[in-house]
Amino acid sequence: MGAKLTFLSWWTPKFVITRELNEVSKLTTQVLKETLRSRAPNASLGDEVSETTKSIIEKREAMAKKHTILVNALVEALGQETAVKVGREGLFRAGKQLGSKNRKRLSIGDSQEDLVKAAKIMYRVLGIDFSVEWLGPNQAILTVERCALAKNYSELTCKVLSATDEGVLNGLNPNITMKFEKTITSGCKVCVAKIERKHKS
Repeated sequence: MGAKLTFLSWWTPKFVITRELNEVSKLTTQVLKETLRSRAPNASLGDEVSETTKSIIEKREAMAKKHTILVNALVEALGQETAVKVGREGLFRAGKQLGSKNRKRLSIGDSQEDLVKAAKIMYRVLGIDFSVEWLGPNQAILTVERCALAKNYSELTCKVLSATDEGVLNGLNPNITMKFEKTITSGCKVCVAKIERKHKS
């Protein structure tokens, strides 16, 4: 376990949150735009959300609104089923890339403790509060009690963008997979995701 990982999971400075949020925002919107350009070149990207935002809360809101505009444009161009499929595929890859980068940068090991600490940093950046209950060495339930993005997400946007989170966790630990089963945007009080570790052969 890296000392930097332990420190940042305990307290993440504002400049780190801003930097990481900018990176996540740029990466995710870029993936959605590139998917639109390649799959539906004539589709409208919608109205751009102003970049003159300063606070972390405003940055999160602007990012969520951009995501919603782009997901809606994808659905309009490709139909819901195809839009969800290609959007999730691209965002899972992007999330995995981001997770792998942070695995190296923060010296993240393969333990349950390291995974939860790394996830805490990631979700703090996005304004998400969660808890993890391990059911054994290879299974856990992640419960999101609060999500700052939910108020600007539709259920469909959340379904597409949650692939980023699933990719990030797989990047943080290649033996880990995560899949959301319930979401706040679908009317549930909390989001629930199942985490599984591959059995070593």
